[in-house]
Amino acid sequence: MKFDLMLRNGKIVTPSGIIDGDIGISQGKIAQIGRITEHIAHEKAGQVKDCAGLFILPGAIDMHVHFRDPGFPAKEDFGSGSEAAAAGGVTTVFDMPNTNPPTITCAALEEKRAIAAAKSHVNYGFYMGLTSDNILEIRNAKNIAGVKIYMGSSTGNLLVQDLHIIERVFESGILAVVHGEDEKIIRENQKRYKNSEDPSVHSLIRSPDAAFHAVKELLHLAKKHNARVHVTHCSTVDEVEELRKFHGPTVSADCTPHHLFLSQSAYADRGNFVKMNPPLRTNKDRHALLEALRRGYIQAVASDHAPHTKGEKEQTYSKAPAGVPGTETLLPLLFDAVHHGELTLHDVAKITAENPARILGIRGKGRIEAGYDADLAIVDMEKTMEVGHHNGPHHGFFTKCGWSPFSGWKLKGWPVTTIVNGEIAYENGRVNKKVRGREIAKK
Repeated sequence: MKFDLMLRNGKIVTPSGIIDGDIGISQGKIAQIGRITEHIAHEKAGQVKDCAGLFILPGAIDMHVHFRDPGFPAKEDFGSGSEAAAAGGVTTVFDMPNTNPPTITCAALEEKRAIAAAKSHVNYGFYMGLTSDNILEIRNAKNIAGVKIYMGSSTGNLLVQDLHIIERVFESGILAVVHGEDEKIIRENQKRYKNSEDPSVHSLIRSPDAAFHAVKELLHLAKKHNARVHVTHCSTVDEVEELRKFHGPTVSADCTPHHLFLSQSAYADRGNFVKMNPPLRTNKDRHALLEALRRGYIQAVASDHAPHTKGEKEQTYSKAPAGVPGTETLLPLLFDAVHHGELTLHDVAKITAENPARILGIRGKGRIEAGYDADLAIVDMEKTMEVGHHNGPHHGFFTKCGWSPFSGWKLKGWPVTTIVNGEIAYENGRVNKKVRGREIAKK
């Protein structure tokens, strides 16, 4: 067999452990793993890349991004968002429905498909959004990853408070991906703090009990229907406890890097630049999320990449939108946590690739194994770089919004090459704009 690309002398992170060896790639797939003789490497490989001293991980599958396309090109589009993903070692993204128009009809889904096919440098998939009257559209949609349900208000207008409507999704058998915050509690708190423009009030308005109450109600409802449910961006210790109680094959969850590595103290320096939904919590909550990842009650880390312009974020608290970019820094933050002993590289591969692939029912992705797609991140675990010092075209970032809540942080461990379907999509600080990702086919 002739290899199109061979990765030599890397430290390969596989499900069974880290092995020293080579990876032969043919026709976009992993053809061989292990020691490949130098004679074969040079005779049978179109391109040979020396990975000595580098780790090779499965490319990250970011389950939760908002690429703002169509509708909000000043914030992001599928081109710039996928460049940011590739620069961060992310090879597959799943885009949320709160665009303009929102992805709540089959026609809007097809429009987004065409946009992604023309622009995306990484692989992609889509969620549809739930409204009070679009369950038939959802059932007729082809190849969607799941249905996004907003129990609490967020960017866009997709709030659903009627539990009977949510039950229809459960009855359909489609994966429900749920933003769990109780809107009634949020609105009561908004009245209480209506005169404050201090950004830290956001964590009081969208209080921990708003998240806990919604998630508890959701999990009981899902159990009633024996339905598949995924709780996204968990942020509190009480949510973790509910997930522990309901732990099983029909329940999954993710958390974000910003909830793992930032606390409410960040408002003092970052203001609205750390305003997001759900909001930042305490250090106790942060540590509970990390422990839940290690124990498997939370199975994935997703960026919730939600860019807004600097100008929008510089407005007063009540006017500034909620959301922060994150797909570009997802893996570097986790690699830095490995250096601090909070996670292992095996943990990182599992929570960013293997588990997301399993949760979303993706074929042939999420692990380094013969026959799987060659979606890979080659990582220099000794590379230290300041966030915002990429070669990105937007103030040192590839994301069009040009900022990060982690700007100025020095992180150790960065992707140096990203391979998408066997092609080098990012290397040496540059994105290969000729590379195009493909839509993910579900099992």
